[in-house]
Amino acid sequence: MKKKNTGRKLFVALLFYFCALYLLCMAESHSERANIKDIGDAMWYSLITLTTIGYGDFYPVTPIGKVMALLFVVGSLGLLGFIIGKATEFISDISWRKHMGHYGTSFEKHVVIVGWDSFARSIVNDLIQAGQRVAVITGNRNDIDLIYAEFSSDLIFCLFADLKNISIFEKANISKSSMILINLADDTQKLVCMLNIKKEFKNSRFVIALESSELADTFYSGGATFVMSKNEIASKLMASYIFEPDVADMTNDLLSISKSVDEYDIKEFKVLGDNPLAGKSYGEIFSELKNRYNVLPIGICKCKEKENRQLLKLPPDNTRVEAEDYIILIMSGKEEDSIKQLFNTPEGVF
Repeated sequence: MKKKNTGRKLFVALLFYFCALYLLCMAESHSERANIKDIGDAMWYSLITLTTIGYGDFYPVTPIGKVMALLFVVGSLGLLGFIIGKATEFISDISWRKHMGHYGTSFEKHVVIVGWDSFARSIVNDLIQAGQRVAVITGNRNDIDLIYAEFSSDLIFCLFADLKNISIFEKANISKSSMILINLADDTQKLVCMLNIKKEFKNSRFVIALESSELADTFYSGGATFVMSKNEIASKLMASYIFEPDVADMTNDLLSISKSVDEYDIKEFKVLGDNPLAGKSYGEIFSELKNRYNVLPIGICKCKEKENRQLLKLPPDNTRVEAEDYIILIMSGKEEDSIKQLFNTPEGVF
């Protein structure tokens, strides 16, 4: 309908233009003083007038010709306003589409969060504190301004999209993400969304925070990588506060991202092939990291295949650490730079 209206308006404008040209040419052709003598002269005069150049080489001398000239002058103002308006609209549309994420992102090995609320906000805050880049996909356009007002666009990308249109998720470069968090209103919506994403992007890895732990097995069978229950985590921490408050305080501290050099955190680093720790036993690594860096290794994750992870908590001293394994550490911010230099890789799973 819009194209039909535009075509109709263009036809009327062209009809009016050629009628005005004809009248100008007819009026001027009967005057001996006229310098507009044919349709070519009239067209040249109209184009110079409509584009506001006005060379002055052609001009009307008859009353009717001057009336036609006035119409061209008024038309030039309308044309100029139309062009400026369209250019402004075009630039504004580009800016809006970019702000809404419709031109995509080049983020890789980032975290994708589907759905935005206070829970997602807390997660993003911790991820960004850890130096992780995040892409947020939301169905509420008002979320975009709020997110960018709080977080730097260097570390976060927002995409406004219909959450049922899974194909548009590729604009968040979801196929090259390291993990996807489905953060929708209820567990059923999370399951449907996860299955649809898995169908479109087969190698996706998911972490799911359930409202109820009863569906955990269903999510695992559907392809979820990690599943946890919000209520279960909160209840365990609360129980600990009741009879082991100091343990609960330390647990809460370790679960959160450290924001100062004096705070402790649990971090996970991948052992690359050129890492001097590769090939050593857990006992040797424990002694070296504790004595040299005051860092406490508490576990090893063996996962040469991403879908087959084996977590070893405080393994025997003779357990061999190989390249591609992950070492889980308790450390403070004071040792962070030294440990990152030792592992020569950012923290986290990738």
